[in-house]
Amino acid sequence: MTDTSAPASAADDAIRERLDDYRESLFDLLRLRTVSATGEGMDDGADATRDLLADHGLDARRIETDRYPLVYGERVAEDPDAPTVVFYGHYDVQPAEHPDQWASPPFEPTVRDGAIYCRGAGDNKGQFAAHAFAVDALVRADAVPDVTVKLLIEGGEESGSLGLKSYLDSDGADPESDADAPAAAIRDADLVYVADGPQHRSGRPTLIYGNRGILTFQLDLETANADLHSGNFGGPVPNAATELAEVVASFTEYGDETDSDRGYPSGGDRVAVDGFHDGTDVTEADRELVAALPDDADEVREELDLTHFATERDYYERLLLEPTITVNGLDAGYQGDGSKTVIPRAATAKLDSRLVPGQDPDTVFERIEEHVAGVHPDVAVTKGTGFPPMKTPVDTPAAPPVLDTLSAVWDADPVELPVLGGSLPAAFFRRVDALADVPVLVVPYANPDQGNHSPNEHLDLDCFENGIRTTAAFLERVADADL
Repeated sequence: MTDTSAPASAADDAIRERLDDYRESLFDLLRLRTVSATGEGMDDGADATRDLLADHGLDARRIETDRYPLVYGERVAEDPDAPTVVFYGHYDVQPAEHPDQWASPPFEPTVRDGAIYCRGAGDNKGQFAAHAFAVDALVRADAVPDVTVKLLIEGGEESGSLGLKSYLDSDGADPESDADAPAAAIRDADLVYVADGPQHRSGRPTLIYGNRGILTFQLDLETANADLHSGNFGGPVPNAATELAEVVASFTEYGDETDSDRGYPSGGDRVAVDGFHDGTDVTEADRELVAALPDDADEVREELDLTHFATERDYYERLLLEPTITVNGLDAGYQGDGSKTVIPRAATAKLDSRLVPGQDPDTVFERIEEHVAGVHPDVAVTKGTGFPPMKTPVDTPAAPPVLDTLSAVWDADPVELPVLGGSLPAAFFRRVDALADVPVLVVPYANPDQGNHSPNEHLDLDCFENGIRTTAAFLERVADADL
């Protein structure tokens, strides 16, 4: 580990002096309901994000898209050969459903038990704001390193990143002749740095070399023109709920063994769709990283009150290195109080598929369509949103300065993951020809129990401070790195 007796960054004192001001600036942003799923507050959120960047040492502007605005900020180094780091984040948030389950109003930042409770505190306003605050602290400490810093903050990560995708896909203008052309501002990136998601559940600082992709889809089946009396029609008339359940069950296969003591299939949870796994690219280096992770599967089971896991295989290997199909919700028939003896006329299932590097969401959807047609041709399959998976080689020269920074700031050995279990639109950066090989690293600043997407989302105050310190210290170290 790095010697932590010395400050991790020349900006540490400035960060401590300005921490209350940084917190209040974040609170102003958190109070805005920037919900991309509904569009609520998105225009004001873009303006507020731009102002936050501009108030903390960056030249900032909005970039309009056919969806929600992006916000771009930069501080350009004097040396044209200095490394360029693009920090990605998003100002939109998930809806704050079930306000009765929040201990404080979801859009009124509240500090208790050493944490900031508010929707968006960790996902992602508190994390991307750390980059701007780090730049501000470096300026105030007169310690700005010779690095070009760029922030690209989008407004649609929680609803498919369509604006970001269209911005990056419009890659064709000459940045020398049109500096405002789509994607022109970030084509010189040497690294895309993403502070999003929670740290490893051990609480140790975390470096992640990619993320799983995601595909969402829906199944719909109608078997009659009305719900029917189960006594008058039950038996010969098809039941939409039963038949759709059979389709859903067909996605999964289990191993040959069964644990007779517990009574459920073991060695399973494998996707049984022909061609689903085609193209998967898991390296030996990925497996070595997973093998080195703390073995905390028993703790997970106890914390979640699970009677069993769906597989007998290694917890993290199954979680991070293999794709999935997951049922998110089922709807059919009567759901009210008491009973109503009907045969449901229609049934719906919502599902997602987490994809590993090498898989393509469009191809996977085609395989799913073919599978469903072979099981039940009357089931309609509708494609939702999706992100491709993304992977940076673990031997990237961008990793050592990150690992050194994390050790120094957090005073702990970092955990390295081959991919994030969740999904990010980071792979979209690779759609720009100039960025096809750029390393993309995920460096989460939020506490493992941040509760993103859930009631009582929160960002620990020490994680907020350490996030600012991490960005500042990393910029100092990367200035001398050979990327």
